[in-house]
Formats: sequence, structure tokens, C-alpha cells
Amino acid sequence: MDIIGIIETVGIPVAVAIGLGYALMYLIKFITKDVAADIKNLYDITVKLIDKSNRAEDESRKTMVAINTIKDIFIKLFKNGKK
Repeated sequence: MDIIGIIETVGIPVAVAIGLGYALMYLIKFITKDVAADIKNLYDITVKLIDKSNRAEDESRKTMVAINTIKDIFIKLFKNGKK
């Protein structure tokens, strides 16, 4: 059917509503496609930031363990030297 045939069959208001519905559906698909790609990109960035944060926390813990170990060694050395 062509556009004139549709208008003659269902009437002008229904034909316009169908046309606007199709345009709205196309617009929503177009917008959500871009938003979905942006959300995927932000998700990837968030995962990378969480991984880096976890690595930084692990390095911080290792550093604190090393500092505490060195501190304990110095304390033992100075206690043994004073006796």
C-alpha cells in the first residue's frame, strides 16, 4: 500500500499517529544505541579503575608489612645492643 491508500483506509488521524509512532520508535532506537555504547565504555573504565584501586591497596599493604618488618628488626637490634 502507498501512503494515500493507508490514509483512505484508516483516516488521517490514525495514519499520522502511525507515522509519528514509527518516527518515535526510530528515534528511541537511535538514542539508546548511542547510550548503550557509552554505558559499555563507562563500564569498561569503571572495571579498570577498580582493578587499579585493588592493585594500589595490595601495594600499600605490602609496603606496610615491609615497614613493620624493618621496624621490628630495628627494635630487636637496639634491645639486644642495650643488654
